[in-house]
Amino acid sequence: MAKLHIWHRYTGVTVSLFVIILSVTGLFLNFSDSLKLNQSHTSTEWILDHYNIGNFTVSSFQADKHLVSQASDFVYLNGQYALNLKESLVGAINFGEYILLATQVSLVIIDQDGQIVDEIGKYTGLPEDPLGISITDSGHPVIRGINTYWKGSDELSAWQPLQGPHPKWVAPVETPNNINALIQQHARSNEIHYERVLLDLHSGRLLGGWGQNIMSASAVLFIVLAVSGILIWLRKKPN
Repeated sequence: MAKLHIWHRYTGVTVSLFVIILSVTGLFLNFSDSLKLNQSHTSTEWILDHYNIGNFTVSSFQADKHLVSQASDFVYLNGQYALNLKESLVGAINFGEYILLATQVSLVIIDQDGQIVDEIGKYTGLPEDPLGISITDSGHPVIRGINTYWKGSDELSAWQPLQGPHPKWVAPVETPNNINALIQQHARSNEIHYERVLLDLHSGRLLGGWGQNIMSASAVLFIVLAVSGILIWLRKKPN
């Protein structure tokens, strides 16, 4: 009986830390929607490093006075986050008071603040998926298709095969170091949300394979502690 008391005491102290982690993380996960944990992201460096969230490839295009950049699914204007785009950018031009972003499947029209105004795809008037974009001397946008170059009207409502000399296509430019640093900081800190971190901590995955084994063993030992505690109580209970 004395040995059971000693075993129960020291095992309880050892397991208590992991039981607290399981309980606290489980409590937070239970209220994940209310706390919006799946919408809040972590910028803690060691957590990002643990998930191997390194630097992103940044592609940039100069659209008049604006530098349009893309990293992961994020698009930036002059280093400041503007919008999300899943498709890769193939170019960007200034178009009057707007900016035209050419992706692999559409043209996205945004204002000078980065707000989406409209999107034109193959089902809404765009003749082909863009491979590149340019602008004529008269201010008409031109997209490059597989075999044809298409010139857009002033309202972008009609597209005709380009007649005349071929334009100079917008090419990627080097991203300045200071802007690249801003983009990397934002992109990295928006990859992992707190719900994911808490789930991995709750299951032990945050600590690797051995972490899962520790959490599993702690759960088993907690059950054993509950059973042994009942046995000790029953043996001490007066007849």
